Amino acid sequence: MMRVRFPSPAPATAGPPATACRRPEGAAVRSRILGTVLIAQISDCHIRDGDGTFGGLIDTSATLARVVSELCSLDPSPDVVLATGDLTEDGTGSQYARLSDLLSDLRVRILPLPGNHDEGAAFRTAFADRLPETVAEGHCSYVVDDYEVRLVGLDTSLPGRHDGHFDDERAEWLEKTLAEDTDKPTLLFTHFPPFQTGLCFMDVSGLADADRLRAVIERNPQVRLMVTGHLHRTIQTVIGTTLVSVCPSTGNQLGLDLSHDGGSAVDEPPSYQLHRWDGERFVTHTGVAWDGRSVDLSDFVARVYSLAERGEGFPKA
Repeated sequence: MMRVRFPSPAPATAGPPATACRRPEGAAVRSRILGTVLIAQISDCHIRDGDGTFGGLIDTSATLARVVSELCSLDPSPDVVLATGDLTEDGTGSQYARLSDLLSDLRVRILPLPGNHDEGAAFRTAFADRLPETVAEGHCSYVVDDYEVRLVGLDTSLPGRHDGHFDDERAEWLEKTLAEDTDKPTLLFTHFPPFQTGLCFMDVSGLADADRLRAVIERNPQVRLMVTGHLHRTIQTVIGTTLVSVCPSTGNQLGLDLSHDGGSAVDEPPSYQLHRWDGERFVTHTGVAWDGRSVDLSDFVARVYSLAERGEGFPKA
């Protein structure tokens, strides 16, 4: 089995390349003081060896490169990047090697989870340097408790299958994991969404025993946000008091078609999400990597701040 070594985040004393994601020193200090955490999410990269089914639609390597470039240009930069499954098309060593190259400019921590297009053993080998030592046996679930919010990764993928299952083993692991700290705000990240979306062909081939997962979330209000992938669209719902957000793909999206027999893949722009914890709540933003036009608002922004400082309100000019 080929082992792919994903580049580790640069030490704090090292000078990362100009293109690398790095939180400026001042922003890092503000983050610690205010308790804010900026969490980026990428999903469904589907890195391929060849064209595949959708190769004529988009080049997934090129679109992921654009998203990585966007993430590296953010100010402030993310504290951590969640990669929520289907990172490759077939889970081969060559695809993980290509994925490693594409992610190499990201100098922040990457927390990966497998999806139905990944292969468990190859995934663990490829991400051996990224996965915590406490990763579960039998499934690639784990906890990271190094931030102001607790990050819980739940793997519901199954070997040789495109549907997922929240079975007894995973339910027991999640219940135990969440019970270990019921006070700290928690973000749960996984691949399969545990709810019906109206994208019918995806709903019927999704997560088995999703109602069981919803019940666990409802019993654990410390889970302030759940983020998923799989659906190649931006979708939100609520389970109990928990907001659930589906991240779009860094490659192609699925068409918004809620008819029973419909379904399509579309070349809407490659996308990612940012989940910002401000000490009280999560706020989620969806970003797109595209070549559209923009207008510089720096002068207007400066005027807004000036008026705010003088306490004059914001009269119409």
